[in-house]
Amino acid sequence: MSLSVETIAINRYAPTGSEAIKLYSNGMEGGAHLTIGQLAIAVAMRAAAVYEAQSVTKMNLMTHGSDVLEKAGDYMGQISDGSCADEWAEVKAFLIDELGVEAEALPADINTYMKRMAAIEALKAKVDALTQSQQTDMIDLQTLVNRRDTAFSVSSNIVRTLCRSMNTDAGNF
Repeated sequence: MSLSVETIAINRYAPTGSEAIKLYSNGMEGGAHLTIGQLAIAVAMRAAAVYEAQSVTKMNLMTHGSDVLEKAGDYMGQISDGSCADEWAEVKAFLIDELGVEAEALPADINTYMKRMAAIEALKAKVDALTQSQQTDMIDLQTLVNRRDTAFSVSSNIVRTLCRSMNTDAGNF
């Protein structure tokens, strides 16, 4: 049984009901029909799985972003005291490639105080933007986790309700 997924907003997905309704109305392979309860559980569990996958992807991106921020912070300290003057080309390449600092904003060397401050200013702007992006990603991650938890709660509530209903029906016989 497969359920399709449609985009709700950027990087947010939820299962669609159209495939699930087809499964309910047409029956699955072999002619078995899904009950409404089974259908609701399938949709809720699919949503939980999608949210879980998105959470893992978001956490991986955030881990990479944290690593880049940590390295940028280390380089900022080294630039300020001039200890990375010998490997400035390597540091400069990192700043341009990983952080997206404009090459024109970085001096050719960091031998003087003014050149070091210019490099730090260029780096600081990108670090601030990346930090803000990390904060937004953290909020998105929390939203995904909350949605996943809600989907699991919905499916477990449906199962609990179905069990109660079956017990009641069995008691009525």
